[in-house]
Amino acid sequence: ERGWGHLDVDPIFAAEAQRQAPVDLELMLQIEAEYQVTLTYHVVGCFLNEIKSTVEAAGHCIAFHSYDHDLATDQLDRCRAVDPTLKGYRPPRNVLTHELTDANLRSHGFQWLAASAGAFGFSTPRMEHGVAKIPVSLDDFALYKTRTPYTHWEAAALAHVRQHKFSAICLHDCYAPFWLPHYRDFLSRLRLLAQLRTFDAVAEELAQAPATRPEA
Repeated sequence: ERGWGHLDVDPIFAAEAQRQAPVDLELMLQIEAEYQVTLTYHVVGCFLNEIKSTVEAAGHCIAFHSYDHDLATDQLDRCRAVDPTLKGYRPPRNVLTHELTDANLRSHGFQWLAASAGAFGFSTPRMEHGVAKIPVSLDDFALYKTRTPYTHWEAAALAHVRQHKFSAICLHDCYAPFWLPHYRDFLSRLRLLAQLRTFDAVAEELAQAPATRPEA
């Protein structure tokens, strides 16, 4: 999301995130290629076309993270004007706005919706009315908001993976200064604990076998 998520709350931080984003993205892709992992990139639609070909060329899944990170306006139509093919959507700040009904998501061609487990009220993926719901177990917001030490955050993340059949961990490029220096070690440890899959793959498994609970 670059700095879009902080324009209204921390404009100085947002400006720095915007400036640093291209460099951080290049390093993220480089590290992921080294470890031969394919992940899911949730991208703000207004700049999707700037990075889509680069991220897809690396083999990653891409989904929308709104059009412009604005919770006050409808986003799905503007997302689809940018790209009619992406399968997934993750709302800003995990807010399930009025437009994110199952019927509306289906009518816009979305196959899955990702949000925090707290927003959904459940912690394992499920299919509801033709839309796969993928709960995000934890993200990196605490690294920024409360300056949680990275070592504490990583320990909690890896503990969650050990203790649960499914975990979805989301990292923000704007918070890269807190976690990117440790990214190689994190991926190395994570790969020993889990089978890494994209959200597209999880959604497809749910569509094919709705009664199953995919492991990650």
